[in-house]
Amino acid sequence: PRSAPSCRPTPGRVSRQPANYRYLTAANIDAIRRAPVQRARWKFIIVHNSGTRQGSAKVFDYYHRHVRRMKNGLAYHFVIGNGTSTRNGQIEIGDRWIKQMRGGHVHSDYMNNIGLGICLVGDFNRDQPTRAQLEACEELIKYLQERCGKMQVRPHREVNPPRWATDCPGDVFPYGWFSRFR
Repeated sequence: PRSAPSCRPTPGRVSRQPANYRYLTAANIDAIRRAPVQRARWKFIIVHNSGTRQGSAKVFDYYHRHVRRMKNGLAYHFVIGNGTSTRNGQIEIGDRWIKQMRGGHVHSDYMNNIGLGICLVGDFNRDQPTRAQLEACEELIKYLQERCGKMQVRPHREVNPPRWATDCPGDVFPYGWFSRFR
C-alpha cells in the first residue's frame, strides 16, 4: 500500500487537498493511482461538454444507462462540475477509469479503446467553461499524463468520425486552451 500524499495545512481546518493541487483531492489521486492501468493503454485524452447547463457523474450515468441504454453507464472516465450539481471544478471519477474500461464518449470504437473521456458540465455553445473547470481539467490531464505517459489532448470535435460530426465541446469553448498540451 502506498502512503497518503502529503497535504498542506489550511488554517482552522485539515485540508484534503494534496500539496500543489487545487482541485485534485487525495481521494481523486488515490483512485487514479489504484486503477490497474496497462502500459501504453491510453493514447488520447478527449475533452467534452455535457451540452447541459447542470449535471454530475451520477446524473449522466443514469441518463447513459437508462435512456441511451449503455450497459456500462457513464460514457466518460471523468466529469468536472460547474457549480450547479457539484462544486465548481469538482473532479468526479467514473467506473470506466476505476475498472479501466473503454469509453463510450466518441462515435468510434477505435477512439473509445484508446481515449480517456473528460466531460466538463455545461453547454459551451452558450456559455464558456468556468475558470475552475479549466484549471481542474488541466490538473487532471497533467496528473493523468504522469500516471499513464504522454497522451494527445484533443477536443471531441477533432476526433469524431466525419460521418458523425459534432460541435463538442461547443462553439464558445476557448480552443486556444488546448495549446498548453502540445
